[in-house]
Amino acid sequence: MAASAALKPSTRTQLMQAGRHILQAHGFQGLTVRAVAAAADANLGSFVYHFGTRDAFVAELIEEWYAPMMSRVTSIDSAASPIERLRLAIVQIVDFVAENESFIGHLFTAALSGDRSTRSFLGSFAGRHPRVLLQLIGESQVAGQIVDEDPLQVACFLMASVGLPRLIAAGWQGPPLLPKSFAAAAGRIARDRDCILQRLDWALRGLSHRTPR
Repeated sequence: MAASAALKPSTRTQLMQAGRHILQAHGFQGLTVRAVAAAADANLGSFVYHFGTRDAFVAELIEEWYAPMMSRVTSIDSAASPIERLRLAIVQIVDFVAENESFIGHLFTAALSGDRSTRSFLGSFAGRHPRVLLQLIGESQVAGQIVDEDPLQVACFLMASVGLPRLIAAGWQGPPLLPKSFAAAAGRIARDRDCILQRLDWALRGLSHRTPR
């Protein structure tokens, strides 16, 4: 009996687990304090004790989800050349997005609806993996491997070429805007890993060629 009690997850862990399950099934709008506490078989006082507010709880769920992303893009092999590390970092982001499409869709939907926690998280992006990409772009420029232009401009080009179609496909939850057959083909290309990596290689190849002003 004592051994079973020792193995039982803490109330905090149970609340986090309940939050993940509710989010997966109902999105961020389903993450009410009462729903999470009930799913975790905990009382409202326990929720307040561990997290204080619903916003703080949601923020912690998001950070827990996002932490592996930062770990991936900051643990690239330092022996690789700058442009190789840039490519590897982007591939890590592409794969993370593919693995977390449902969460990302919920995240953008909630932010667009005015949810404070998701909007706060998206507002903090500049200091997260985009900062790492800008650093890698700068190192690639110093090494003479890509054009010496504003790193943010280069990052925007890479996002438009590589990431934007995938993010739109993952994040759009509204009614269809395009003919069904075209939307299906575009969605497949946006999501297909080989197509994404092909766009990435095209973009990096283009950035490696200096064009006259």
